[in-house]
Amino acid sequence: MLLQEWQQRVDQVEIAVRETQQFASAIQLNNQLWQDIQAYYQQNRIIQTTLPAANRRLQQRFLAVLMTLVNQLRSVPSHADVYNDLIAFKDRVIEAIAYIQTGNRG
Repeated sequence: MLLQEWQQRVDQVEIAVRETQQFASAIQLNNQLWQDIQAYYQQNRIIQTTLPAANRRLQQRFLAVLMTLVNQLRSVPSHADVYNDLIAFKDRVIEAIAYIQTGNRG
């Protein structure tokens, strides 16, 4: 699943930043995730109109999750904020997986 892939990528960068204090990889991942989420949102918004009603509800959950996640990231992160933003992003991803699976927030 896409969200689990994002979670794993953040896990890897989180470990690397803690060990080396090199924030370039965190900024690069932040930027890549931000771009990916924007692209997925646009693609899925278009696809949503062609889906049956039951699938549209699940698709709406996914779109809501994407908006929550993209808002967690800064489009131009600073060294001081990028690590914390990625950790918070990972927390939102874990919540998003549960929300998509159950439909319950929190």
